[in-house]
Amino acid sequence: MNGDQMLSRKLVILGRRIRHKRNRFVGRLGLTSEQADALRFFEDFPQSTITDFKDHQQITHQTARLIVKRLVNRQLLRLDPNPDDGRTKLVGFTAAGLAKCRQLDVHIKDTSQALFTDFTPTEQQELLAMLDRVSQNLERN
Repeated sequence: MNGDQMLSRKLVILGRRIRHKRNRFVGRLGLTSEQADALRFFEDFPQSTITDFKDHQQITHQTARLIVKRLVNRQLLRLDPNPDDGRTKLVGFTAAGLAKCRQLDVHIKDTSQALFTDFTPTEQQELLAMLDRVSQNLERN
């Protein structure tokens, strides 16, 4: 295995470890990873629609609609009229949904701290820049 292959393999393994840790955590919250992704999206992009979520996650509209519907049924999200387009609804949070987001925030913070223990802020910025370049390379090729 050459250096590029070894680095790619280590990135894949790291991604799996992070995803596994996250999936265990969201499972304890009674969520699927897709539902956690939806909560994070709608918190990061308030006043968004299901179509916005679909486009961001690169999933089908039917899948996005089902994820949101289940979160609405669990009273974590709500659908509000869109004053700009009567055909769509804006996705908003209930108090319970915002509480779940706070729990997700704590997990993200804890995971980030564990990942970057003993990293200087400069090293973190350098790694971020390199990962951005890796991501751009994947988009181009």
